Amino acid sequence: MVNNSISEAIEAAATTYGLSLSEAEREGYTAEAEATAALLGDLEPTTTRSGPAANVGEDDDEYNAFLYRCELSGAESGPLAGTEIAVKDNIAVAGVPMTCGSDALAFEPEYHAAVTERLLDAGADLVGTTNMDEFAYFTTSETCAHGPVENPSAEGVPGGSSSGSGAAVAAGLVDAALGTDTGGSVRIPASFCGVVGFKPTFRTVPRFGFADLATSLDHIGPLAPDVETAATVLEAINGPDRRDPSTAGMREPTPTDGLDRDIDGLTVGLVTEAQDGADGDVAAAVDRAADRLAAAGATVEPASLPDFETQSLVNAAVTATEFTTLVAQAGQDYGVGTGYSEPWREAVASMDADELGENVRARLVLGRALTAVDNDEGYVAAQNVRREFEGVVDDRLTDCDALALPTTPMSAPDYGEISEDADLLRTIANTGPFNLTGHPALSVPVATERGDGDPVGCQLVTDWYDEATAVALGRALEAAE
Repeated sequence: MVNNSISEAIEAAATTYGLSLSEAEREGYTAEAEATAALLGDLEPTTTRSGPAANVGEDDDEYNAFLYRCELSGAESGPLAGTEIAVKDNIAVAGVPMTCGSDALAFEPEYHAAVTERLLDAGADLVGTTNMDEFAYFTTSETCAHGPVENPSAEGVPGGSSSGSGAAVAAGLVDAALGTDTGGSVRIPASFCGVVGFKPTFRTVPRFGFADLATSLDHIGPLAPDVETAATVLEAINGPDRRDPSTAGMREPTPTDGLDRDIDGLTVGLVTEAQDGADGDVAAAVDRAADRLAAAGATVEPASLPDFETQSLVNAAVTATEFTTLVAQAGQDYGVGTGYSEPWREAVASMDADELGENVRARLVLGRALTAVDNDEGYVAAQNVRREFEGVVDDRLTDCDALALPTTPMSAPDYGEISEDADLLRTIANTGPFNLTGHPALSVPVATERGDGDPVGCQLVTDWYDEATAVALGRALEAAE
């Protein structure tokens, strides 16, 4: 007896590839598919289980930074012993509901993400999960289904999508927090909230147990009140993990090597395109930061990155295609991927699409439609431009030890101000390019002329695996601030 669903799927697949099947081919393919499906049905999905968090409950802090509070004690000793850390709501903590900032998703993992395990192994106490823009696809916190997050450091938005992580650190509610960064979502909240944010070298921090947005762009990194804490947290979570195949063969940076390093003799390239595109007070703040680096012994010189201005659009194009594909594939990125979870696949496959927020609904429909219309031509073109720009950055970093530029071209915008795509692209104008290239990028707070109530970030970008140089320069900025 022919399985009608398999028979129909065979016909649909043939149509997709423009193939005309003979009756013999239909019968043969159907029989083979039924046999393969039966074999696959006998496989038992591997489920990783961890001890659940204790005393899990919703939180009502004044900034709406936390979604859930919990108690999970780390190892008695380690580099993070005694620290209290939170993780973003798209990073798995066993026993804590993981919503990705959405009402559409119902998922309570029975396992920890790789980075959650590493925090605990390093001695950190995990105290909660933090609010975020829905599915990490905005930069202000205003798309979070659980309400917007307030900025403890400025009147404007806290940035996003790691909004709660930035606010929790800025308010002193935690010693550090993990965020995720696809176009700047660690560094943008760091800039707007006046804290440190660290995007690592691509693929050096494992992403198993994290809800991907765009797998060729996603990074996990810390937000912290100072460079030393950020470096220590990053060092604790990086390094290959067998559950995330994308980390295989990657070197393991040692950010803390830069904590006591002198910056005398280092050359820093001040990115002219980013300075020209920034608001005047932001550019002036970064100019002053460059002067402080020079006073500490570094050589600062102008550096040009041709086509820098187009990279935020390239980032957006890559994100749109990869996100819509991931959702269509129930959250699983086939191929190398970042690790597989059957419970997560089931949760995404069964999510209530009618509960998705307006922004994500639009991103899914428009992204899928545009991909279908141009048959992925735009995605391929964006990836080609991306590779060319990666070469541009690599070339500049043969002449310089680091690049410096504003983390964001503006300080924290007002709530409601970021409404059009052009506004959104400008928020990632200086961060998104380095998700494309994979270089590590450290955001260190600097004040505009309006003072500490108007923070922005100075972003320091270095060669792949050279987080230590960014740390040395960041420490020098802190010392001079």
